[in-house]
Amino acid sequence: MEIVTYDEDGIWMSTRLKNLMKGSLQVVFGKSDGKESQTAIRKEVREEIGLELLQMQYLVTDQDYDCDIYICDIERFKPRCIEPEKAGP
Repeated sequence: MEIVTYDEDGIWMSTRLKNLMKGSLQVVFGKSDGKESQTAIRKEVREEIGLELLQMQYLVTDQDYDCDIYICDIERFKPRCIEPEKAGP
């Protein structure tokens, strides 16, 4: 699952610092490991950018990757880089 977080300036993305896709832009994503996708994405957002999401909107399921995609307006919040060894601003 993944979530697209945005504000009036645009979509909040980070740059991958490791692995095969080093330098690529990414949104917050993760595996649900059997959890309900909204619960899992809230955990990923908390761990990766330090936000507690109170509400989000389901957008679509990507059938090619079996991935639920959500969107969330974070205008009132400021994301933080919680895992600087994995992704940068």
